[in-house]
Amino acid sequence: MRSLIEKFYAQSPLRRFLTVVALLLLVSTASTIYSFYNLASHLKAFNDAGSFKETGFENIPASRGHVIVDDPLKDALAAWRALAGFSETVMIKADGGQLNRLAENVAEHDQEIITALKNFGTLDWKYLLIFASPQLDPLSVYLVESFRTVRAVSRFIALYHRRYKQLYPEENSAFIFAAQVKLARLNDLTSPFLIGKMITVAIDGIAMRQLAGLHNDSLLSDAEAASCIESLQSSLALDKPMKTAMEDEFIFFKHAYGRLFSRTPLAMWILERYYGEPFDQYQKLSREMFDNPEFRLDMDLVSHNPVLMIAFPNFRKANMQAKEKASQKSIMIATLAARHGLAVETVDIWSGQPLKSMQKDNSTIFYSVGPNKTDDSASGDDILLPADLEI
Repeated sequence: MRSLIEKFYAQSPLRRFLTVVALLLLVSTASTIYSFYNLASHLKAFNDAGSFKETGFENIPASRGHVIVDDPLKDALAAWRALAGFSETVMIKADGGQLNRLAENVAEHDQEIITALKNFGTLDWKYLLIFASPQLDPLSVYLVESFRTVRAVSRFIALYHRRYKQLYPEENSAFIFAAQVKLARLNDLTSPFLIGKMITVAIDGIAMRQLAGLHNDSLLSDAEAASCIESLQSSLALDKPMKTAMEDEFIFFKHAYGRLFSRTPLAMWILERYYGEPFDQYQKLSREMFDNPEFRLDMDLVSHNPVLMIAFPNFRKANMQAKEKASQKSIMIATLAARHGLAVETVDIWSGQPLKSMQKDNSTIFYSVGPNKTDDSASGDDILLPADLEI
């Protein structure tokens, strides 16, 4: 060590200066490389995080401070827990090329399942106020309910709806569809961020395939159609807008960005100096996406912060899927109303005008004009009821 110091001072002042600068550059480069490596590790860990604890829908009233819970709500929440259990014990999940299906032992539980569906499906809309979550900790390890469980129960309800019509063809099964709609709205209210909204959209998609299959097979009576129309209208009225979900997601983005900045300050500081403040960019992209359905995200490392690129790319697709499912609800309302002679007005959410229709095989086909707002005669980007009815 002493010889190195002696050699250093034996050099000319200029060479000593250049040596110090070179050492500082080396240390800075190594620190920067390590900081970006650390950032990449945190981003991967953040993206892979899947360890969550569930509060459970049935525990929400008590956690929100509701001391008095009346019997209908208690019965509905007990029914939810029962349905979650049945989705695990009497439904066989898709595997080996086979679709989701009910197990043979479902017959042993028919009456229990029907009772649970009735109790959950008759949950009064007023109780949904108890579950509304205007603010949650975006980085909490707690979910209200497991998204996996919510989707499984949604599939179970759809599969059981057809079984019920096979068992009791003359009975009104609208309470089963009502249970599906209530589940979607419960999830929508208790999961304010984008992932929760996309699970809600998935449930709505399952519900539409469920109802479209029964309609195609002429299994719905006039009374059932009228009740399902009412449920669909309530679903549309209470469907949380995608823009609201995006605003909630912005809160999540800011918290996540702050956490990354606290753990890798050098890398994040360099990114901000090069790309600018990311929050304005996030909101600008969000506005453009909602103002212009044809907007395409052209994101690359030259023009956009890498953290923003990770956070934003799927949002436009999510928005399009949400509007597609909402359009299909309106189309289903019009289809059921026309078939059963009911007077119901529907509006195309893309154009703000009445839905388009055409005659095909002696029946009326309703459709939405889709993102381009142009009538393509039920082709192009026009939206129809789902053709793939796989549950």
